[in-house]
Amino acid sequence: MSSLFSDFCKKRRDMDTRKLGKKIKISRVELDLTQTRLAEKIKAKQKSISRYETGVALPSIETLVKIAKVLKKPAGYFLDEQ
Repeated sequence: MSSLFSDFCKKRRDMDTRKLGKKIKISRVELDLTQTRLAEKIKAKQKSISRYETGVALPSIETLVKIAKVLKKPAGYFLDEQ
């Protein structure tokens, strides 16, 4: 986890929040989850999921790990700029 955390901290400054949000949304839709259901599964608010998906806000590393688990992706997938 420390490597993931280091990568996250380094990339967070330069991260395109819209790309991260798009990956979250695409992954969520692939699993046929609503924003509300994803929020419930990670114990967050639907509004937070909306803010992540639109690039208005970045999730914390802890929240990103929770999102990744629910969406069945490695957390690093969301940090990759491609």
